[in-house]
Amino acid sequence: MSEKIDDFRMAHVSNVYSQNAEGQLITQANFKSEADMAVYGEVWCTLTFTQNYETPDADSGQASFAGEAFHSDGSKTIGFQSGTWKKVGEHVWELEMSGKDSREGALKTVSTISLEHLIWEGSVYRAK
Repeated sequence: MSEKIDDFRMAHVSNVYSQNAEGQLITQANFKSEADMAVYGEVWCTLTFTQNYETPDADSGQASFAGEAFHSDGSKTIGFQSGTWKKVGEHVWELEMSGKDSREGALKTVSTISLEHLIWEGSVYRAK
């Protein structure tokens, strides 16, 4: 793994559900950082998952991230990532995504979501 930029712990805020033209369920899960991150400050974001109607208990799939960070100096960062999720326990999923943000450039995120605790946590790394 390359250089770690920051660790994060996000609390679940809400979900929004919709159906796309292909009849898939689109889940948008909104999160907010529990405390200011060392590099990013306060973060608000949305994870988006696309699920097939025929396979609601799938063990893996696609995920994407869009969010913004609010720094203590009044500036902000915007970021986007995409990748995959896989089921690793009962209502526990691992995510691996890559993308970029307007502060650090190319990134990779490795993380876990727990439905029991409504927490998304992990680490952000510089992409190689």
